[in-house]
Amino acid sequence: MKFNRFPKRGRHKKTIMEAKQNVNEILMLQYRIKRYRSMGNGAMCQVLNGKLHKLLNKQ
Repeated sequence: MKFNRFPKRGRHKKTIMEAKQNVNEILMLQYRIKRYRSMGNGAMCQVLNGKLHKLLNKQ
């Protein structure tokens, strides 16, 4: 009988990749919010802020 020393290795790697993807998505949303704010597009800023808050609350 073989003993698995690292049973969570695959799952751990997957969660790290998901975390990196979430960080990249947060940074992209923040960048887009700044761009739309500088252009004076308040409606799009509100939409993106809503998406950003949902993503931050999910973490």
